[in-house]
Order: sequence, then C-alpha cells, then structure tokens
Amino acid sequence: MDAAATLPLTSPPESVKGRGEPILEVTDLVRKFGDRAVLNGISFKVYRGDTLIIMGGSGCGKSTLLRHINGTLKPTSGSVKLFGEELTTKSQTQLDKIRRRFGMNFQFGALFQSLTVGENIALPILEHSKIDPGIIDLVVKMKLELVGLTGFENFKPAEISGGMRKRVGLARAVALDPELLFSDEPTSGLDPVMTAVIDQLTMDLTQKLGMSAVVVSHDMTSAFRIGTRMIMLGTGPHQGKIIAEGTPDEIRNHPNPMLQQFIRGEADGPIPLKLSKDDYIKRLIG
Repeated sequence: MDAAATLPLTSPPESVKGRGEPILEVTDLVRKFGDRAVLNGISFKVYRGDTLIIMGGSGCGKSTLLRHINGTLKPTSGSVKLFGEELTTKSQTQLDKIRRRFGMNFQFGALFQSLTVGENIALPILEHSKIDPGIIDLVVKMKLELVGLTGFENFKPAEISGGMRKRVGLARAVALDPELLFSDEPTSGLDPVMTAVIDQLTMDLTQKLGMSAVVVSHDMTSAFRIGTRMIMLGTGPHQGKIIAEGTPDEIRNHPNPMLQQFIRGEADGPIPLKLSKDDYIKRLIG
C-alpha cells in the first residue's frame, strides 16, 4: 500500500483559528474534467497578512486551483469566497469589479512584447481606473522604483533580462495597490541570486503595501523563505486533495512521507512517477 495513504489527510491546524474574517475562503472545492477530479474537496482560508504557499508535484492541480480562486474558472462544486464575495455565482461584470482588488503575477511575467515596460505596468490602471495620464506616469515610476527598475519605463521586454521581466510583472501586478496578490511560479527559471531578489521584493511589497499573497511554487527554498502558511496538494491516491497544511515549521516537521519526499527533493518515495526510475534507466541503456 502507498505509504502516504496510511496517514490521514491534514486538517486545519489550531494556529489558523481566531484570526478574524478570512480574505479568501475555499470550501469543498471540486473540479472535474470528464471523470477525473483534478481538485477533490479542497478547503482552506487565507487571512490578512498571510503569504500562503500552494505547492505540490507536477499535475497535482496547483495552477487549476489558482484559476479557481481568482475567478477564471468555475468549479464543478464547492465555494470560493474572496473579500467575502462568493465568486462561483458572480457574472463577468461582477467578477471584474472584484478583480480590481487583487493583482495577478503570471509565470514568466506574461508581458506584452509590443508595449514598453511602462505601458505594461500602466495597462491595468488604464483598464480599471479613470486616473489622469500624468498621474499614471507617476504611478508607473513609483512601481518601478519599488522593484528596483527606476528608469526602465521606455525599454521593451525583449531588451531586458528574464529576471527584470519578472520584476516588471510584479510591478504590474501591484499597480493598483491590491489587497491580495496572486503569484504563479514567480521564481521559475531564475538563478538562486535572482530568486532571492524576487523573494525579497515579494516580502517587501506585501509588508509595505499591507497585502496578503497566494503563491504557487515548487521552489522549496523560495517557499520556506516567503511563506507564512503552506499547503501541499497530493497526487496518485490523494490527487487534488490537501495532504498537509501549516506554518513553515509545521510543514518541515509534518510526518506525511509524500510531503517529506517533495520538500527534500528525493527521487525515491511515495510520489507516483509516470515512468519508474528503473524503466527510465532501461530505456536509456536500451
């Protein structure tokens, strides 16, 4: 029997209780594609001041979960409440109003190549506010200063490095001073030094702007550096379920073997592989 299956799934720890109203509340969230449940009874809360890390192996449903909690996808069943509003029943117009209160930092930045750095950052301001153009220019300069890119507003994305594009994406995500930041693999593909820079920026921005954050990441060094709370999604028999939840210290000491294999980056363990190590070696040597 799978070793992970012998342990009960996690329940919310005592440390989340008594913290006031959550900024994000997910209850019994299920998403099926055909007969396959990618998300299967997900429940958790994010409180003001939290940086919640969502982690797990490839194909466990991290990005799908993120798309549900930012209102991009509708669940098969379950509830997603953001700022006290039930997202699953909202119209597109109602969702657009709620989206003004959060920022989205996409994987690899997702910048428009035809626009300058400054124009990319200004885009959400132009779409969701009626601020005077002169004020928008000032806001763009302030956001670039926050991410250490003063003077880069007239560069095109192709003219700056990958790490700088990540920072521009972060500046755009906080252009409207959101209450909540969603961030999808913000350090993916970066070297350790640039990863530390992005992590420090995330921590600085959440503290300086008073934001909460939900970060999808498989980078354990980054996750333990910035996270105040963490959840891990399972695979195999626990596909789409939360198998562990807690503070970084609680996660480090959690007994679930699937979690421990993941955070240690070990090849051997209960996480199911699409191709076994032995089969892979056999294919390599013919």
